Amino acid sequence: MSKRLKKCPVCNLDLEIKEYYCRDCDVTIRGSFSQGDLSALSLAQQEFVKVFLMAQGSIKEVEKRLKISYPTVKSRLSEITDVIGERDQEHADMTDILSNIEGGELTVEQAIEHIKKFKGEADDNL
Repeated sequence: MSKRLKKCPVCNLDLEIKEYYCRDCDVTIRGSFSQGDLSALSLAQQEFVKVFLMAQGSIKEVEKRLKISYPTVKSRLSEITDVIGERDQEHADMTDILSNIEGGELTVEQAIEHIKKFKGEADDNL
């Protein structure tokens, strides 16, 4: 089985899961499924979260299990919360843009420009 893709290899936006398949009973389930906030984490960050949970949030236990220092544990936790927090903010920003289009407050072209700003792709003149 191959590693699950998170981003589109063409446009680099988040991929959406549209289908699940069970090879044992040959059942296919189609729909729109989100990947969840933790999917935004790198494999190393996901592994760290797993260790942190297995240690029931004990930083001392994480230090022992991973053989890393207290500041390193805190740093990794901070990186993970930054990733998850950015994703929450990005989702909220995109929801606001869609609501503004629906309410007639933004045109599709204006929305595209706002999205480019969020993604860091817009010109400095916008």
